[in-house]
Amino acid sequence: MAVKKNYQIMLKNLKKQIRVLQRREEQAKNKLRSALKKMRKLGRAYQTKLTVKARQMKGKIAEAQAVTYAKVAVHLERQLLKGIDAKSKALESAITKIEKKHAIKLKKSLAAKSKKAGKAKKASRGASTKTAKGRRGPHRRK
Repeated sequence: MAVKKNYQIMLKNLKKQIRVLQRREEQAKNKLRSALKKMRKLGRAYQTKLTVKARQMKGKIAEAQAVTYAKVAVHLERQLLKGIDAKSKALESAITKIEKKHAIKLKKSLAAKSKKAGKAKKASRGASTKTAKGRRGPHRRK
């Protein structure tokens, strides 16, 4: 009987140890679950933080690109305007040269025409007297 009581006491102690170990196991599982939840939560927070920073950096990069594009556009516009100005000056000078040459030609042609007109007037005066004599001529000569 003493042996039976010893076995019962040992069984009781073992059951007690099993309950303690099961409780500890359950607590460890709970701690593990909560740690995993915390890790997931931290991971999500870190991920959102990184995405926010990435968006900010993308915005800054886009802004910098826009500024550089604007600077390049202004530079190109200035270069184009300089080229256009240079071409317009060249065209202006060419047009003035052509106008001067044309004016000189007109002046020369007008001078030549006026000389011809003066000679023609002198010639026509003589011709008109001849024609007038010609009209009087044949019947009066008799």
